[in-house]
Amino acid sequence: AVVSTQSTGKCTTKPFEFDGCDPVRCGRYVLDRLVSKEEATQLIAMAEKGMKFGGSSGGATILDLNSGALSVGNKFADIRLLIKNEGMEQLFSYDEVKLFKSIKNRIQVEIEQKWKLTPGKLRLTKPVFFSRLTDKRATTMNDEYWHVHSDTEQYDRFHYTSLVYLNTYTADFEGGRFIFDSPTFNHTIHPRAGRVSVFTSGTENPHHVE
Repeated sequence: AVVSTQSTGKCTTKPFEFDGCDPVRCGRYVLDRLVSKEEATQLIAMAEKGMKFGGSSGGATILDLNSGALSVGNKFADIRLLIKNEGMEQLFSYDEVKLFKSIKNRIQVEIEQKWKLTPGKLRLTKPVFFSRLTDKRATTMNDEYWHVHSDTEQYDRFHYTSLVYLNTYTADFEGGRFIFDSPTFNHTIHPRAGRVSVFTSGTENPHHVE
């Protein structure tokens, strides 16, 4: 079910390097039922499996699935080396990888259909990561998730951003709502296990996490 959808009009992202990937109009929308609560629980187990090898000293722990970077204290460590030191050859099982790819493919199809892209042209870029936010005091810039920003400011190859929520606002935590900032009004997303938020990544969608 589509929970909400909003067009922001003209895109501010730079043109794509590949034909068939430019959106007709930029915007944002939220989907429920694309990812089940059971699948969200499985993704939490995957995140916890990796994050147990580290953890940020501040409020945000990140596990990057592309580079293997894991928050450990005030720095990042390579989780591939950390699990090797524990005698492990790989972190995730075949079924866990299969689940992750299935969810990734579903989101890709939704983006292609929503923005009328050429099927099969869209590609996943980096970073792709699990993040865990807590109320710990920030110790690095990576912990300061409350600043208003647009994703292309940091990742210039981003054109579409998707978030999959694994926990539910008020039931599992307080705060942590995702807010799109606008001169006229703010569009607030309440996290819910399995909820998917998708938006174009340019300055048409400035946002922060409370």
